[in-house]
Amino acid sequence: MKKVILSFLKYYLFWLLFLTAFKVLFVVYNYPQVANLPAADFWGIFTHGIVMDLSVAGYFSMIPGLIFSLGFVAGSRFSTQLLKYYTLLALAFLTVLGLTDAGLYPAWGTRLNAQFLMYLETPGGIYASMAWWQLILFPLMTVVIVWLAFKAYNWWLSGEKLAAMHLKWWAIPVMLFLTAALIIPIRGGLDRAPMNHSNVYFSNSLEANQFAYNYFWNFMHDVLKNKKAQVEVHYMSDEEATAILEADDKMNVEAPQIIQPVAGKPTNIILVFLESFSNKVIEPLGGLPEVTPRLNEFCREGIAFKSFFATGRRSDKGMSALIGGRPSDMSRTTVLAFPDKMSKLDYFPKYLASQGYNMSFYYGGDVNFYNTRAVMIQSGIDKIISKSDFPLETGLKQKWGVPDEFLYARMFDDLKQEKEPFFSMVYNISSHEPFDIEGYRKFPTNNTANKYLNVVSYADSCLGVFIDSLKQTSLWEHSLVVITADHTSLEPGPTNITEPGSYRIPLILVGGVVKQHLLSDRFGNQNDLAPMLLKQLGLHHKKDLLSKDFLTDNNYAFYFNGQGWGFMAPEAGWFLNTNTGKQDFFYNNAPAKVDSLMHFAKAYVQYLHDGHLQE
Repeated sequence: MKKVILSFLKYYLFWLLFLTAFKVLFVVYNYPQVANLPAADFWGIFTHGIVMDLSVAGYFSMIPGLIFSLGFVAGSRFSTQLLKYYTLLALAFLTVLGLTDAGLYPAWGTRLNAQFLMYLETPGGIYASMAWWQLILFPLMTVVIVWLAFKAYNWWLSGEKLAAMHLKWWAIPVMLFLTAALIIPIRGGLDRAPMNHSNVYFSNSLEANQFAYNYFWNFMHDVLKNKKAQVEVHYMSDEEATAILEADDKMNVEAPQIIQPVAGKPTNIILVFLESFSNKVIEPLGGLPEVTPRLNEFCREGIAFKSFFATGRRSDKGMSALIGGRPSDMSRTTVLAFPDKMSKLDYFPKYLASQGYNMSFYYGGDVNFYNTRAVMIQSGIDKIISKSDFPLETGLKQKWGVPDEFLYARMFDDLKQEKEPFFSMVYNISSHEPFDIEGYRKFPTNNTANKYLNVVSYADSCLGVFIDSLKQTSLWEHSLVVITADHTSLEPGPTNITEPGSYRIPLILVGGVVKQHLLSDRFGNQNDLAPMLLKQLGLHHKKDLLSKDFLTDNNYAFYFNGQGWGFMAPEAGWFLNTNTGKQDFFYNNAPAKVDSLMHFAKAYVQYLHDGHLQE
């Protein structure tokens, strides 16, 4: 019996060592993110994170515990083989999950979560996001790691010795008790509260805390949490939250007129939706110099907003907010994953379609990704041009599809012949990972940050050519070009997923109907664009307590991720981590107003997550 108990304990230790080794691999692969951590925080990744590794080792030892308890009574050779194949399958699963987690972290800024399941529905998007070397390295590393780990398992727990063991029936209760005792490390101890993120949260550095997580525990926690229809938020009664937002509603308040339509001519609208663009690369908006000279020029030529925010960090969340009027929230999915809910969105383009606008959408990639085709059709857009409408060789020039220069050229040729008035939206793909533009080298592509700067510079140049071409036509004098983005990139750093810089995106208005130059400090969100723009065009946007005309005195913005929510206003800005309850202030210019702002912000967050909006 002693040998069986010792083998069981060694089996548990095997999983702990494997998970620790994967944590080392994760740290090495993503080392630039934690290179500047103090030594105490760096080692805390392992010393504080081990409790979550102990928990996962417990989960993966439960079934083997039953095998040790019962199998070595019935037949040790069969049990040995069963244990071996269970371990091999578990190793393969954990290796694939762990490598995916490590590979996605630089782009996502967060550990692997339930959103990854949406990508599995469209595996082409996963392929397009990976560089060629990643496509080779991933399966190679999977095979090597599983082979080495399984070899270590066979050495650590010799199959021949296990097969020779036999357990007396009266020892079964002892083994079952040891198996049941795994609930202690699984729960993180004997306290009433089960294992959660707070068990490993130890530092003021978000990266240090995230690196301490166990990838399997974090992923499964997120998957199970997202089985619910929505994230539950309760700061006050639902009636009080609604009353607070009703009192703040200023949809009918006059706003300054910043767009000057040409008398007798309807205003054409061109919406440029930039992939992964942030203010960090646009100099007049507080970004690096000389990266996007054309956008810099447009900021100085027209009207630009320095504090316009994406509500989330993925493309579907940006699309949902900007086109569907539905801001992101703390869940990992959006309504775009559920066609029945998509039909209930208040689509911004529909307002224009009802006014007789001709509607079109241009996208260089697969229009089925993130249900994009369904979104466009439901929003009233009847002309959709995507990768399949270009020559095959053009669509193969980038892994995501058609490079921007070809996309804009096609759009310009079409718009010259389009019946007016028109609304035309273009969604570029050249600035998407893996940043694979060929033949354009403004920045040396020797690291990820420079690769990103290179592709946004390319995207900027292509947009500049497109707008220059428009200016040479008669369309320009009565057209409005709206330039914004779906979300930001963590590049160029340093910003993490809780900081405002990771959500601040451009909003630039140019065109013949923009007669003034203005660099505005007003705060707004993607879902605020429709109410503002429609009012400028003399159209009425239906009442929406989550969206506002941000040119009135509603001067605030929100952003959301799986860890919590951020609020930004002139008086104060903060991020509230709902996993830990920790609130970080970025600035606090008016301390006396924080309590009232917090009460309003909590009312908004609760209303956003309320069940009736999810039905």
